[in-house]
Amino acid sequence: MAASLNVIALISGGKDSFFSILHCLANGHRLVALANLHPPEDGDEDINSFMYQTIGSSLIPLYGKALDVPLYRQEIRGSAVIHDRDYREEKDDETEDLVPLLRKVMEQHPEANAVSTGAILSTYQRTRVESVALRLGLTPLSFLWQYPFLPPYSQSSLLSDMHAVGQHSKIIKVASGGLDESFLGENVADPKTVSRMKKALGRFSENGDGALVGEGGEFETLVVDGPSLLWKRKLEIPGEGEIVRQEGGTATWKATAKLDLRKPPTFDDEFVRILKSPLETPTITRLSEKRPRPITLPTSRHFQHAETLIFSNLIGLSHPPSTYSDPSHPSIKLQLTNIFLRLIKLLESYQTMPDHITHCTLLLRDMKDFTSINALYAHFFRFTNPPSRVTIAVGDTIPAGLDVMLTAIAHPAGQRTGLHVQSQSYWAPANIGPYSQAISVPLRRGDGEGRELHIAGQIPLDPVSMTLYTKDGFNGEAVLALQHLWRIGRTQGVK
Repeated sequence: MAASLNVIALISGGKDSFFSILHCLANGHRLVALANLHPPEDGDEDINSFMYQTIGSSLIPLYGKALDVPLYRQEIRGSAVIHDRDYREEKDDETEDLVPLLRKVMEQHPEANAVSTGAILSTYQRTRVESVALRLGLTPLSFLWQYPFLPPYSQSSLLSDMHAVGQHSKIIKVASGGLDESFLGENVADPKTVSRMKKALGRFSENGDGALVGEGGEFETLVVDGPSLLWKRKLEIPGEGEIVRQEGGTATWKATAKLDLRKPPTFDDEFVRILKSPLETPTITRLSEKRPRPITLPTSRHFQHAETLIFSNLIGLSHPPSTYSDPSHPSIKLQLTNIFLRLIKLLESYQTMPDHITHCTLLLRDMKDFTSINALYAHFFRFTNPPSRVTIAVGDTIPAGLDVMLTAIAHPAGQRTGLHVQSQSYWAPANIGPYSQAISVPLRRGDGEGRELHIAGQIPLDPVSMTLYTKDGFNGEAVLALQHLWRIGRTQGVK
């Protein structure tokens, strides 16, 4: 069981941030504070921020009392400077307004060690919160990430689950041609409203683009009520019709003593079938107790095939491994440093750079060295969406005196895109290390559609707790690791 985290919840008043809090509680974490960024007091409430929902911000102070949780607020001072999907630190970007806000909360709540966000499909939002959280030493939690693509695989599952636990979220803004003002004031999770929205949004409601959950800004919501595990009182809105334009109707109080919140199952349906199918685990017969014979050191090579560069079997020794005798041979850190120095020279010879590298295979003698070299590895790949990586401990099959080898693949040309999810969720393990879940580059075939995808190595970590999955023995471990691979591939369009 993973340790309980003390969570700061980023809230906007919208449905997703509050539903994410419920999943934090359902997974054993503790809510210590609410945090919100608001538009300037003397300006328009709805500033159309790329990052933050601001409509309804005048009502945010009511949430501290409604949930009986400390609320901290700060003004938005920046603007959207970095428009890329993936984020890199930029002092004038509105994302950086989160830093002083969260620092203020952490000063008052030094026990806080995690931050929750309601990102569902928006890489733009998720990567920005992750960037700030990790810089401040907070664990990012995004329990709604890829929610419509988890069992039962429906765009409406999120709204159905909100309705099931009694979270009442009113629609306070519509921005889509398919949704008119008649939706204002409706409970977005009410089955009748969901049915109307599906018809109004037409084909967009179930095609995977997030329209039905408002991920593309089709509508905005304001949460006014929810289960008593979180809500201590209904949100009382004075002069309701005046504060929220055309707001109509009243919320129904729905309280339960116990939170009966549906959590997506660990396995997708197809992987449940694989797990339940008769699988024979091969019997391994130990032929000898002798230590494995080291392999002959592969030749380091570098070559170009079409637009792909391959730098294989790089080592950090200036002499053959056999000439070094323990314990005088270079440390693993020095070996890796030498590998990177050599790699830089090789990249320069092809007039390319480290951020063109798409994938690395790292071979270690002993996995106990992983932690000590990971910081050095991270220092080399200090850019957005670092290469995907596979790390394998090969033991004494590697020649004596040699502790680490590296093979790197680079694509100097073409648009490189990456998936680097660092938040804990139900979807797949967070990559808190210096590597992405996936990197893709265009295929050189002329149609401009196909892409070559490099995926990181996967182990059977439970995505929610980030601990090893121990149920169902070896078969469970193998199937879960395979599912991680498939879920990553599916987000990248693999079919």
